[in-house]
Amino acid sequence: MKKVVCLAFAVYLFTFPIHSEATTLGNSFSFKCMVMTNGVEHEWEFSSPNEYEFEKGNTVEKGSAAKQKVSALFQHLNVSELAQVDELVEKMGTYGYKDVERFEMKWMDSNGRLYTWVWNEEDK
Repeated sequence: MKKVVCLAFAVYLFTFPIHSEATTLGNSFSFKCMVMTNGVEHEWEFSSPNEYEFEKGNTVEKGSAAKQKVSALFQHLNVSELAQVDELVEKMGTYGYKDVERFEMKWMDSNGRLYTWVWNEEDK
């Protein structure tokens, strides 16, 4: 009986494989995150296939330095369609951006679905 159950389970897994794909910038179309702290706007942007930009106030970085910053933030926020805006703002705080005044994030996944999160301190 035990062999039959194991065999049936193996056939089920083979017939209906479990698909799990981690969310990365590599399998996203675009990502844009803006946070305003102490009157200064910080922005991280990615556009597929390989455009990265980081802005802090009037300073703009592109290329590999921006790629590193954008990728690190995307990973830290653990971006997914299930993300909650309050949790994202809290994660920005643990990323060194305390006293958030405004937070905006837009992410387009690999299927072209656009997700948007917006948070204002005054709306709390």
